[in-house]
Amino acid sequence: MRDELNRQWNSEGYIVVRGLVDGARCAQIAALCEPILAQWRRENPENGTPGGGPDATVMRHLNHPGYLKDGRVEGKGEILRLVADAKVLAVCRAILQEEPLFRCTSLFMNPQENSIDGNWHRDSQFHCSDEEDERQLITAGGTAGTSVQLQIALVPSADVEVVPASHLRWDTAAEYAIRRADAQINNRCNDMPNALRVVLEPGDALAFNPCALHRGRYHADKLRRTLMLTYTKTSAPRFDYFSDQPCFLDPAYLDKLDVETRPFFARFIAEYQTNWRKEYERGR
Repeated sequence: MRDELNRQWNSEGYIVVRGLVDGARCAQIAALCEPILAQWRRENPENGTPGGGPDATVMRHLNHPGYLKDGRVEGKGEILRLVADAKVLAVCRAILQEEPLFRCTSLFMNPQENSIDGNWHRDSQFHCSDEEDERQLITAGGTAGTSVQLQIALVPSADVEVVPASHLRWDTAAEYAIRRADAQINNRCNDMPNALRVVLEPGDALAFNPCALHRGRYHADKLRRTLMLTYTKTSAPRFDYFSDQPCFLDPAYLDKLDVETRPFFARFIAEYQTNWRKEYERGR
């Protein structure tokens, strides 16, 4: 499986793994996420303020201990066990071609009020200083990346569109007219050539190269619950908001995990604990 996944990742820029998480486990994780999401909307424990607004579509750090009140301590363990699951990590290894390092948990949800089709983009456009720099990055093949965002559907989903193999080349004229032309006024257009809407059932997983042409769909009347697990290559750690999780410094944080799971997070702690302590000292 690893060779086939890597082949498709390199050639098509995306992979789908059907049934990566079995039905019973997927339903259990979905049930755990609902009170976490409800609490986040009331009060994000990271900053003490409501999380987003009625049209928010993503939250981070579902494993934060602040979500584990009212007897939900075991929920953290279930989420962390999925992060370190052998089948999940095997998919990440196939993409990264080395040992994955944990970075973040996220939950995508449908907005509560206003629906919107997302804007067509490549993540590279947000990191390059100008368009020519982005063109050179894409055409030079520098899009394999050092991280993977594995999206696991907790409910049926058809909310991601991607243009297969677009990570290997620059935009065609028609693609450019939608993504970048005229100050991006047309980037929500529904006529992107060769766009593939990825249909997922609960437990199916999707990963796509962020430098490929892609977008999301956010409709208030279409339930979305997608758990995203983010990893980097062990050789390319990245300290930012995603990986800034000082709760792991608590010696008791991993107590509920089995001995097979703890070593995976021990590597995460070893990589970032100095950063976490510096941030703590700076905030005192």
